Amino acid sequence: MNLIELIYVIFRHFIEKKRLNLFSDDIQAQVDNLLGRYPIKQNALIPILLLAQKENEGWLSEEWMQHVAEICEVPLTHIEGVVTFYTMFRLKRPGRYHLQICTCVPCCLVGGTELLEHTEKKLEIRAGHSTDDGVFSIEEMECIGACSYAPAVIVNEDYHEQVTPEEMDKMIKELRQ
Repeated sequence: MNLIELIYVIFRHFIEKKRLNLFSDDIQAQVDNLLGRYPIKQNALIPILLLAQKENEGWLSEEWMQHVAEICEVPLTHIEGVVTFYTMFRLKRPGRYHLQICTCVPCCLVGGTELLEHTEKKLEIRAGHSTDDGVFSIEEMECIGACSYAPAVIVNEDYHEQVTPEEMDKMIKELRQ
């Protein structure tokens, strides 16, 4: 083995070791399970991106996107296209409690827009931002699929239906404790 081949082997080992260390053991097992279910690795892209986002405190950094690109054997530009297309992916760190407030037509008709404005005023931030202490972030959503129970809010992964401004105040107070 010549020097160039040796450097290549060491480099590949370093990359593989680094790649394996981004996910925790539990999540890596889930990634391996997903890859085993899809004969084409690219087909596991969205569920793996969701796992990566969850593992990285609710957002996808450049490092995590590159990591998923390597796992799924796709270019980084493909990952960036997917991540910017789907609203479920975030490129900025969210607050510990990420409030997604629906303002689609059914929610809007029963107070969704007012609920968003009330929440922004209560937390003193605009949608798309986080509080200075990093506890809350707000995101205006086009539709979260809870039209029959409008206005609806998702806090992290928990749905809350028929939310009033008073209920939002109570929810924020409870989450702060």
